[in-house]
Amino acid sequence: MASNQAGILTPPASGPRGIQSIEIGYRILVAIQMGPGAVALKDIAARAGVAPSAAHNYLVSFVRTGMVKSDGRGLYRLGPSLAALGMTAARDVDHFELVRVAAVELAEETGLGVAVVIWSNGPVILINQAAVRGRIFDLRNGPVEMLHTAAGHVFAAYLPASAVLPVLVRELETDGLAVTQAEAQARLERIRRAVIDRGYSVVELRTLPTYVAVSVPIWNTHGEVAYGLTITAPMSMLDTSPGSAQIRALREKGRELSRLLGAPAERWAG
Repeated sequence: MASNQAGILTPPASGPRGIQSIEIGYRILVAIQMGPGAVALKDIAARAGVAPSAAHNYLVSFVRTGMVKSDGRGLYRLGPSLAALGMTAARDVDHFELVRVAAVELAEETGLGVAVVIWSNGPVILINQAAVRGRIFDLRNGPVEMLHTAAGHVFAAYLPASAVLPVLVRELETDGLAVTQAEAQARLERIRRAVIDRGYSVVELRTLPTYVAVSVPIWNTHGEVAYGLTITAPMSMLDTSPGSAQIRALREKGRELSRLLGAPAERWAG
């Protein structure tokens, strides 16, 4: 999926013919989901890319069905009927399959290798998707380093220091570097700041010096980082600047997954 100028995910133009009004209604619901809190009609319309009068007509029906709640001041929230549907869906959705399909889509869109990484006393590759266009090595599932992987830097940036500092110290000691607690904390802070300032991590792979990896966080319903979503390629094939098509595709996929996993809107909106 792509995002419109308001940051709302929109379905692809190609594919089977559907019912446009349902798709517009979906965009309106996502516009409310973006929050924060109750959202004004004019903001809903702008985010959904429709006229305020059209948005109002949809909202009237959504309020009648309980999918949206109005506070009577022209502000709207998602309603109890939608919450009930969401709770049922949450029980039925296979998150692993959701993330796996997203990795395949990202590999097809960028032509690069894609990995999904979790944290289990260190980064662990859960899913890897080989590059569609070849010439890029195939990652293997299993534990990887934190200090020398892009997903490792994502976890270092957003997990509590108590979880990542012992891993950082252990990896430095494995490299033959003894550091004090203060030195370890300073190194962790440099990693955190680089990732937070950029919005994603960029790491040149130590095991393959001519390769670079870029990773973004995927957030869960509690606003905690659940996965690192990573693309990998030779340096000559991957433009790591914020405006590159590859980075935009990665970040949009990370935001889409975060939204589908129920993350707070501030983690994915816009």
